[in-house]
Amino acid sequence: MSQESEHSRSFVDVLIVTTSHHQEDGRLVRHRNSLLRGGIKTEIVSFPRKARLAKYVIGIIWAYRTVRAAKPKCVILPDPELHLFLSPFIKRKLIVISDVHEDYVSVMADRDWVRGPLKSLVRFSLLALPRIRDRFSNAVVVADQSFCRPEDILIENIPHHNDLPEHGIKAPFRAVYVGDIRPSRGIKRMIDLVDAIPKLTLDLVGPCVSEEEMAALISEKGLSDRITWHGRQSYKRSWEIASTCSVGLCLLDRTPAFDKAIPSKVWEYWAVGIPVVVSDLDRLSQLINEVGGGIVLGDEKSVSKIQRWITDENTVLRAGSQGHEYFMGKSIQSSTQLVKLVSSLT
Repeated sequence: MSQESEHSRSFVDVLIVTTSHHQEDGRLVRHRNSLLRGGIKTEIVSFPRKARLAKYVIGIIWAYRTVRAAKPKCVILPDPELHLFLSPFIKRKLIVISDVHEDYVSVMADRDWVRGPLKSLVRFSLLALPRIRDRFSNAVVVADQSFCRPEDILIENIPHHNDLPEHGIKAPFRAVYVGDIRPSRGIKRMIDLVDAIPKLTLDLVGPCVSEEEMAALISEKGLSDRITWHGRQSYKRSWEIASTCSVGLCLLDRTPAFDKAIPSKVWEYWAVGIPVVVSDLDRLSQLINEVGGGIVLGDEKSVSKIQRWITDENTVLRAGSQGHEYFMGKSIQSSTQLVKLVSSLT
């Protein structure tokens, strides 16, 4: 950390500290922006190393030192390892808000590195996590109602409309995916969809767990000229790219973590005025069918349905408008929840 960044950080009211998320993680950026709009000085600091051992050992020491140096009124901790190993050491000194992004037990099925003896250790830690988190937090906020307990505070992954760019000029037959790129997030299904619709192009925005595997899949289908990978971009730039596309993709696998979730990217696609194509998951398909802001990709026949749908510009624009209108109502409801919580605690 530079001397300048440490100096400026000492004047923040709220410090969002993470050892597992990138500084441009959407939920963290939304938290920061929400608090800044409420007049609460807020900063995100992220541990720069990727090695897992470094994050879980050195990262916790780094986080403790960062908090001590900054002396904020409140700290938001978005990582389970910080809930376990940092909150007990800082609770008496300042306000601690533990932020639960996912149902961590279910997410284990989506992490290749959780295997063998490590799986038992991780499972044991996750079973102990709620008790420790509750004891050493002033408040626990969660991202989704599917794992929200009565004592938790639900702050959904719904952005404020000012967090995202205005509607851009839409490029016909241009799809976009924003988020982590991995098998369980539907990368193969997205590539197959582009292959099935000859005029369709795809922008991929986000980090990829296996660049070689993704490149091989794209090359095998001969789609290198129709699929562009932008890599990780800032939150703002990611949605500037998305705002010029005609449809957003969210083709998650059916896993315990995803089956009952509403991914934040659905709200963000709607925020920039584009409809969505989603996989046939319970809560997700229910939402799309209720709002009318997209289409559900089910069996093979639905690919031809999507092809007809996506070639009808008026239908796509209408679906995007329906999604945007619904998003605006939800955004207004949730925009001040975190501000009210922090203000009440500090």
